[in-house]
Amino acid sequence: MALIELKNVARHYQLGEIDVPALDGVSLAIEAGEFVAIMGQSGSGKSTLMNVLGCLDNPTHGQFLIGGHDAGKLGPDELAALRRERFGFIFQRYHLLPHLDARANAALPAVYAGVGTGPRSERAKALLDRLGLGERLHHRPNELSGGQQQRVSIARALMNGGQIILADEPTGALDSASGAEMLRLLKELNERGHTIILVTHDAAVAAHARRVIELKDGKVVADNGTPAGHVAPAELPSDAPPVKEGGRLGRLQVQWREAVATALLALKGNRLRTALSMLGISIGIASVVSIVALTSAARASIETDLSSLISGRIPVWRGNPGLPPGAVPQPFRPHEIDSLRALAGVKSITLNRQMQLTARHQSRDAMLEAIGGDPATLKARKLKLVQGRYLSAMDYETRSQVIVIDEKSRDALFKKGESPLGQLVFVNPMGGNPGEAQPAAPGAPPPPTAALPFTVVGVVAPEGGAFSFGSWLGQLYIPHTTFSRKLDARADVDNFDVLLDLTVPPQQVREQIIHRLKALHGREDFGTWNGEEEFRKFQSVTSAMAALFAGVAAISLLVGGVGVMNIMLVSVSERTREIGIRMAVGARQGDVRLQFLIEAVVLCCLGGLVGVLLSWLAAQGVNAAQQHLQVDISWAALGVAFAVSSGVGLVFGTLPARRAAALSPVDALARE
Repeated sequence: MALIELKNVARHYQLGEIDVPALDGVSLAIEAGEFVAIMGQSGSGKSTLMNVLGCLDNPTHGQFLIGGHDAGKLGPDELAALRRERFGFIFQRYHLLPHLDARANAALPAVYAGVGTGPRSERAKALLDRLGLGERLHHRPNELSGGQQQRVSIARALMNGGQIILADEPTGALDSASGAEMLRLLKELNERGHTIILVTHDAAVAAHARRVIELKDGKVVADNGTPAGHVAPAELPSDAPPVKEGGRLGRLQVQWREAVATALLALKGNRLRTALSMLGISIGIASVVSIVALTSAARASIETDLSSLISGRIPVWRGNPGLPPGAVPQPFRPHEIDSLRALAGVKSITLNRQMQLTARHQSRDAMLEAIGGDPATLKARKLKLVQGRYLSAMDYETRSQVIVIDEKSRDALFKKGESPLGQLVFVNPMGGNPGEAQPAAPGAPPPPTAALPFTVVGVVAPEGGAFSFGSWLGQLYIPHTTFSRKLDARADVDNFDVLLDLTVPPQQVREQIIHRLKALHGREDFGTWNGEEEFRKFQSVTSAMAALFAGVAAISLLVGGVGVMNIMLVSVSERTREIGIRMAVGARQGDVRLQFLIEAVVLCCLGGLVGVLLSWLAAQGVNAAQQHLQVDISWAALGVAFAVSSGVGLVFGTLPARRAAALSPVDALARE
């Protein structure tokens, strides 16, 4: 049985509506161990015939058998396996990969056979030593002469055994001496048992073969046949034996390792383009991580402050817009408040006593708000002392006429730079000018008829970056005992806060409060507000805003991903011949697809690492520049950012990878 057999093989190309036959009914058989020259002028179809014989191209019609198997029925990966296991190619233009040295170029077919780094490097070294290139192992193609490059391509052809060696014009780019050396090497390989198929237009070169097949216009016009007495070799030579293919797991390991190494080499070879592509991904990742970190820090700060003010409490106040005209809402009496303290879920009740008044210091006066203060007022209102002291237990016990003022009050009553501590401030609770008597409200205790003097003992201000209770008016904090005795002696109150122990759902407590007060007042002449419920609504709003900001930042990541896809498409276009070389030596479509996909992922991962680093540096800079907002970037956020950058590479690298894998080997090799 012949090693190679063609039966009425035709190969037609379609140029628009014109059908161009490159091969027209070629039938021939080649035995194992033959040295065959396929000769013909340009356009005779000899290169097309070589591409069909080497499983680089499929015939349009006819049957092509290799070892008795119909190659026309094989898929792309099965044809790649045939090329990898049986064929070795020697091209006129060498087709060496420029970024690999001589040993790596020679070892390339073994990569796709799943052979480990050590065995294939030893095999490549042995072959190059045999071909006289032992001292050129680490030289790249541009550091080798034409003859040396052609010998590297011979070593590559023999890497996986090279039972059939296809040489396309192997002397065409060589000088006469190098050409003669090439023909000598081909003869030697044939004598060692390799089947040599030489394609040439030169009759003098074809004369070195034992059999010459001449083509013209896609047809065989002369064939002197297999030499008489030809005996097929039993096996290939044993010196520098071909490496054995690795198992499935070994092939996967080699495939991934080499794909990553190739990706790094390709990115290193185009440093500027790689850097610009990485920049787009880096900006996108840095934007998303930084904005998420900033919004998270702001949310945490705001929610913490707001939670301390409104979470866990239900404010209740006198009045309701739904009351009928003329109806007067009732204040809250002590026994009503005591009845609420007994409700399940109520921790305590805080009475809010405050009123507007006029205050004067020397020639300055202002409308301010007086608040009955207790030991918990500073914490509850998120205030801090900036001068002096706060109200003491002695002040509450003796009903001292001392006050703590806020910064608004200080600025309104005192000159800039003047210390208010120890100074007297006169207050008039009726809102008139100090010293003028005011009429009392019906049913209220008699108000003071003269301005009351208070000594300033401290100044407070809102804690940094925090919310605080307040209004557009300045505030005075007076001991609550003094407030009840000197300013407002009523037992009833107009508003209070119910503090929750959260053992009962806040909404249920609020419903109980409303039910109890309606029963006591006869109608709902009051208002309530569920701070816990409103706080959760606020959290949902801040979460939505954070997601919105992250989405806006993600647009830059999307733009970076599109840039990566564009660069990878350009890379596929630029490296088409490299793809053809890899397919010719046995790369499957999956190998090519994986290579470009990993290249895109590696590019995005590197950009992601840079973006993560930029985010971390930005967070440190923000924290160093101010103390109010602590920006933290968690390891989880960094991990997610890195995963997202990998995902971007995976998504936007898929199209270029699929396009690269879909290329035809013969078309890819023909491109410059």
